Amino acid sequence: MKKHVSVLEEAGLVSTQKVGRVRTCRLGARRLEDEAAWIERYRQLWDARFDELDKVVEELKQKERNDGRKT
Repeated sequence: MKKHVSVLEEAGLVSTQKVGRVRTCRLGARRLEDEAAWIERYRQLWDARFDELDKVVEELKQKERNDGRKT
């Protein structure tokens, strides 16, 4: 756990404070806006790709149904 928190702290995403044996984590000065924007761009890209894949699968299913009727 400490290793993961250290990585987040180095990235500026969280800050930690240790008082005695208790370590408290808080969101750092740098929020996740940049990361959220990056994720959103890729989400849109993958949504479009999956929509196209759905169309191809539907066309193949329709063709399979039509070919089955001909025999």
